[in-house]
Amino acid sequence: MKEARKNQLSYLFLGIIMVPLGIYINYPYIARGEFPVGVMTFFLGTGALMMAYLSPHLFPKDERTKEIIGKSMTANYFTLFATITLLFITVADTLSGSEVLTVLFCIMVTSIPLTMIYYSKRI
Repeated sequence: MKEARKNQLSYLFLGIIMVPLGIYINYPYIARGEFPVGVMTFFLGTGALMMAYLSPHLFPKDERTKEIIGKSMTANYFTLFATITLLFITVADTLSGSEVLTVLFCIMVTSIPLTMIYYSKRI
């Protein structure tokens, strides 16, 4: 239990630092209408905040934890395929390869803890 509390505080600290930093870094790019180069910082911060919420629900060698992670990974498998398909259809001509990879990374970093939160409420 102490380890979960320690992890929760670490994730919370990272999220509180990274989300405002991500907004600060990306605001000039968004204001100019350009692709935000540091958008990963913002999404890593939101992922850390979600993991701070999720940390007390995940314990090693726990059946509930294994079920949450298993269902989350299955949902993310289909989420990534749907995202790649949408990216091919919508932004294939407008974004460069590195920008598409950045968008894909941001979706993956956000969707994994988000589906884990969803399944932690359902299981």
